[in-house]
Amino acid sequence: MTKREMIYAKFEGFEEQLAHCYFRLHERFIDNPPLARFWSEAAMDELQHYSILRFCRDRGLMAADVDFDANAVEHVEDLLETVKGIAEDPDVTIDEAFYASLLMESSEMDDVYEKLTRTLAKDHPLLYEAIHAGLRAHHSSFADAVEQFSGDRGFVEAFKNLRRNVS
Repeated sequence: MTKREMIYAKFEGFEEQLAHCYFRLHERFIDNPPLARFWSEAAMDELQHYSILRFCRDRGLMAADVDFDANAVEHVEDLLETVKGIAEDPDVTIDEAFYASLLMESSEMDDVYEKLTRTLAKDHPLLYEAIHAGLRAHHSSFADAVEQFSGDRGFVEAFKNLRRNVS
């Protein structure tokens, strides 16, 4: 496996693990159907990110400049471990769940995802546009969910800022 393929595979794994965390949050909040549905939809978004990265790797549509700082990869790994711990907590609160998601959603992961999928812009422009629309919608859904289920203005603004930063 080439270095590029390994990076794609690594971030595919991160996306898949984050999806699993969001599915765990879905289970945790199953007694609140609208909130549980939000978490399942967030998980499906992460599985879509995994799938798009896998598509790029399988088709050889990989970015030429995929050198990432090892610290960035390690940082995402550390954050993911924290989020896993929060998601596995049977007593996790709504605010703690949103805090955990904000850790990941504001991490380097979306920037890396954007860089790794940038190669689609040339040969698959509609897919590339859909990816960016999906990222904006993903962050908007978090902002809306925080407003609906938590009301924490700091979290709402943080997710709105993430949406604004998606090109």
